[in-house]
Amino acid sequence: MPIPLARTTAETTLFLELHPCPCGDGNFPGQGLPWSASVLTVGAPGGAHTVRYAWDCPGCGRRRAYDFRTPAEPEPFPHAGENFRWGDGARPSELLDPGQWMLIADRFAARDGARAAAAVDEVLLFVTRGSLLRRWSVPRSAFRSRAGRARYRRNRGEFSRERLESARDRLRL
Repeated sequence: MPIPLARTTAETTLFLELHPCPCGDGNFPGQGLPWSASVLTVGAPGGAHTVRYAWDCPGCGRRRAYDFRTPAEPEPFPHAGENFRWGDGARPSELLDPGQWMLIADRFAARDGARAAAAVDEVLLFVTRGSLLRRWSVPRSAFRSRAGRARYRRNRGEFSRERLESARDRLRL
């Protein structure tokens, strides 16, 4: 399995939050746990930059480790007045699927509209034009997680481009 691309630190943190230990403990690096991060270079010269997060689960002691490819260029600092972004704004997430991003939008909707709107922007990066009905929406194949597929089954229409753009615009108000 290829090492997934983590476009930003914020996206990596979300991924770790959504993937607790099988014992149920959700603690991860950045929440006061002892951990290590190793920066590796994979492949030939100029190959992908990779970071490994490793720690022992405080709930069961199980060793947990995740490897992520990182962009060759560091993530830019946002400029004053820029909207918050979870990713790079150019390519869909390899860590989270559209249903997971909508769950993130729901989580932030009441307290941080900018982060919620940015999560919907992430869903919009998955939108393609359908071959059968020629409508712009997120294809079923983009939903890779159990939670993401469940969200899609509950309300497929929520993933049309028009409804996503409308939801994002309401969150930015």
